[in-house]
Amino acid sequence: MSRFSTYLPLRGGGVFLGERVLVCLLFSLLLCACGPGGNNFRLRGSFRDMKAGEIYVYNLSNDNARLDTLTIRDGEFLYKGQAEEPTPYILVFPNGMEQVVFVGPGEDLTYEATANDLKNYVVNGSDENKLMNSFRQETYTMNPTSIMPTVRQYINDNASSPVATYLFDTYFVNNGIASDVETSEMLRLLMKQQPDNRYLASVQSKLTFHGISAIGQTLPDVNLQKRDKSKQKLWSKSSPYTLVTFWSLWMPNGYDFMYRLRGINSKYKDDGNLRVVAISLDAERGRWEDNTRIDSVSGIEHYFDGMVFDSEPVRKLGIGKLPTYIITDKHHKVLSHGNDMNELNKELEKYVK
Repeated sequence: MSRFSTYLPLRGGGVFLGERVLVCLLFSLLLCACGPGGNNFRLRGSFRDMKAGEIYVYNLSNDNARLDTLTIRDGEFLYKGQAEEPTPYILVFPNGMEQVVFVGPGEDLTYEATANDLKNYVVNGSDENKLMNSFRQETYTMNPTSIMPTVRQYINDNASSPVATYLFDTYFVNNGIASDVETSEMLRLLMKQQPDNRYLASVQSKLTFHGISAIGQTLPDVNLQKRDKSKQKLWSKSSPYTLVTFWSLWMPNGYDFMYRLRGINSKYKDDGNLRVVAISLDAERGRWEDNTRIDSVSGIEHYFDGMVFDSEPVRKLGIGKLPTYIITDKHHKVLSHGNDMNELNKELEKYVK
């Protein structure tokens, strides 16, 4: 007799153990097959060539978003959350690579990638991700300049989709290739199609950065948190010139950024004309402390509060991209701002002698 056909007596009759096992298995499969329901979403990921590790994830459209850590075991991870509307989430890898996944209420999404080719990943389970898959496949080999016509076409053809808003934010707001006139036109197009979209509102808040830190404007004072967790005002110290930077270890080339910043500090510190401020958007204090302890006597002022994009200086100064630098004079008037570390050295040479 098969081990699955052992008879078990029950009140009101009998049933084979094999049948009970089968029923339980079917019930379990049905539970797994059911979607998250309501505003819940589920993202199940798999890597073909990475068995274990950690990656970060955050809600791009939420100003109060914090980094969550996803643990990869046996090449798989599971992430659950809630969303009231299709929303872009960003996966951040230890090497700084970022990927976007659109999640929505009730969606059960699957993610597939190869660690050796992270740029070429696929997300299935919604129309938004299908559209984004198509965009990635079409632009896979394009450089930042040649990609812009395709970006414009996708935005125009899908202006009501959050994918269009994400592309606008990525290639118009944060890329710097498009003119201010074209950026404004694209924003009007998107707002016409999505007047109540909160993600667009967050994009608008990022655009305020250009007004707050526009050349000639006075940079507002903000609270900073020191290494000992005490508070200090940005302008509690004076200097002929101040370099304010926003960065993180998880951003692309985070370690290279600090290497360059140390080079800048070393170049100008003997003259005493440049104050170097580094505001971290990291979430893990220990890792930040380990990587900045070397600067405790160099003159670089490091600040960290663990609030990531909810940090007061980030919110009040409208920072939407890392890295960001702002150069001011002794009256706190903005002389230059940008995101390119190569340009930063050239800008400093214009003012700091």
